[in-house]
Amino acid sequence: MPPLRLLVIDDEEDICDLIAEVAERRGLEAHAVSNAEAVPQALDEFTPDIIMLDLMMPGTDGVELLRLLATKAKDTRLCLISGSDSRVLNSARRLGGAHGLNVVAAMEKPLAVSALNGFFDSLSNAAQTPEDHAGAIASGQFTLYYQPIVDIATRRIKGVEALVRWQHPERGLLSPDEFLEKVVQDGLIQALTDFVVKTAVHQSSLWRRAGINLTIALNVTATTLLDLTLPDKISELCKAHDIPTDRLILEVTETEAMRDVTRTMDVLLRMRLRNIGVSIDDFGTGHSSLRELQRMPFSEMKIDKGFVTDMTSNRDCAVIVNSIVDLGHNLGLKVIAEGVENQRSWEMLREKGCDFAQGFFIARPMSAEALVVWRDTWEKANGDGLI
Repeated sequence: MPPLRLLVIDDEEDICDLIAEVAERRGLEAHAVSNAEAVPQALDEFTPDIIMLDLMMPGTDGVELLRLLATKAKDTRLCLISGSDSRVLNSARRLGGAHGLNVVAAMEKPLAVSALNGFFDSLSNAAQTPEDHAGAIASGQFTLYYQPIVDIATRRIKGVEALVRWQHPERGLLSPDEFLEKVVQDGLIQALTDFVVKTAVHQSSLWRRAGINLTIALNVTATTLLDLTLPDKISELCKAHDIPTDRLILEVTETEAMRDVTRTMDVLLRMRLRNIGVSIDDFGTGHSSLRELQRMPFSEMKIDKGFVTDMTSNRDCAVIVNSIVDLGHNLGLKVIAEGVENQRSWEMLREKGCDFAQGFFIARPMSAEALVVWRDTWEKANGDGLI
């Protein structure tokens, strides 16, 4: 297989040299352009698989180049780089997505070699084939890790979110960022979702027999939500494993939920009629109107972790988090904050009255066996209400 081709667009030659050197050590073929006028020719002649684009180029800017790429390199994976603040970078990333570009990463300058290595390593999923994914599902290479969700007021463990991992025989444990997009493109997301649901229900049954009663939240895609038989399938699966349906919560992102509002509402409403929880995930990053949100039968709302992570240092993010908590409560929803990584975030969320927290400050995702040990340790340490 020929090496992946990387086009670096940056006016700083030392940055181009650094990126090219790291990329070539990872087996990529790199080409750099430091003049914006040369970009169209480079796109035609070099035909890159990946582009790393600096948003600040002399004589032009990243917005103009994004428009160019939308016409000449729409299917090419794009990584944005900039010395501007994170808000500018995040806005550019969203704009790229609005143009239909495949923006896979955004990196702030100065660039760290470790970050570049991580980015290029993640690109190796391009070599994965549909046969690789189908074989991994059939042979049991996928597994679930569980991240705890804790009641902020009482410190009691509410439940967990089930997160799929690929125990790759050569590359080790892979996160969804390294395979999920390809699984969707290969048309195998339904098979993977079936595995996730069955595994989570089975694990819930094992925990329940051991006296551990936790909810399990599962992520579902827009494709899954088009399956009108999904509510019945989950209900029958819960019945077969003798667990209450209210032990399961389906999480759907704001963007996914709004792709086909009528059909999504059909499936989600039938879920709620069967006492299966429904959570709107990554709230604040989509484009739903309040009217659409009010119509959907959600029981929970999860604040996007980007806002939560930055709320201690960014006043705008803190204002957004506070507003989402108020909105959720006024709609009668429980509110979960993802990305809680420090004591200050926890305290700010508690002061605001946010219901639940999830993040590294509490615990990282872990295996089912490790979760039982962690649960015992957590309950002993927090029995007096102190964190």
